[in-house]
Amino acid sequence: MRPYGALSTSCLVLAGAALVGCSAPVAGDAADVNGVVTQGLVRVERAINLSRDAAWATSPIELDEAALPSADVEGAGAGPVTNVSAKFMRLSSATDPELAERVVGSSLDLPAAGSCMVLSPADDETATSLSSLGSIELLDAGDVTMKTESTEMPLAARAFPDVGDLVFGVFYTSRDATSDLPAPARYVFESSGSGLLDRFAFTADAPAGPEEVRVGDAALADGVALDAGVGAVVQWRADEGDEADRARDVIYVDVTSARGTAVRCSFKDTGRGVIPGSLLDPSTLGPLPANATLTVHRTRQVPFSASGVDLGEVRFDLSVIGRARIAAR
Repeated sequence: MRPYGALSTSCLVLAGAALVGCSAPVAGDAADVNGVVTQGLVRVERAINLSRDAAWATSPIELDEAALPSADVEGAGAGPVTNVSAKFMRLSSATDPELAERVVGSSLDLPAAGSCMVLSPADDETATSLSSLGSIELLDAGDVTMKTESTEMPLAARAFPDVGDLVFGVFYTSRDATSDLPAPARYVFESSGSGLLDRFAFTADAPAGPEEVRVGDAALADGVALDAGVGAVVQWRADEGDEADRARDVIYVDVTSARGTAVRCSFKDTGRGVIPGSLLDPSTLGPLPANATLTVHRTRQVPFSASGVDLGEVRFDLSVIGRARIAAR
């Protein structure tokens, strides 16, 4: 994942907002004597479509090839769309961890808290950077199972799609996109181990999903009307869980047009944020009036330790989706 403090050239800083960043772990700090590091990436995702009119739904940009919540929003109207994925990468300590995450489809581009960025379907920096990567081996971890108090979910091992002979091996995903993923909840991840990776077990606590989301005076579930060029105030119930866990939480909001361009803004989990009006205009979202989806995510990154894994992270991404209509004033 791109560190919160690392802004791309497309990030726009909100006036008067303080930027808060955190740095990603450096793979070289955990490398073994052979200059190789093993990195574990676990992603738990749940998306709930609040819209009562599925015809309004458009698909957000797909940032993860295994992230089902990003792939078919219109199918989410009947209930949550969920996905769990786990990848255990062995790579050179000289490899850029962020680029490796992009190649295996587990990255998340976030602007710093209090700022925004524009995402386009045409944006793809990975291809130009592949030459800097060594090979990435996705390790067989044996049988991998995710458990909560109410759920036990064996994950399916799948061969990773070919990426120019740079990535090979297996990764793990949930078998059913409608599986129950409770939140808040404690998650337990276990593996039986293999000849490549020791047996392990670790836990991570998921936050609650976004609740009581309003944009201006309208509830997200009822659909919202946005005026081009006018800032949109987004409000939600701030998480009231453990203080240490809350410090990990970030709220980010995507406004995604029918042509696939998205405005993404990131906020501290204080219960309120503003999408700047300068980004809600035809130059960003296309001709007006336009239908769009507005998605509010709560994400939490939890580091984990496991035998044979030098760097480990579980990322929870829980979201609610509504419809928006953007029109000129």
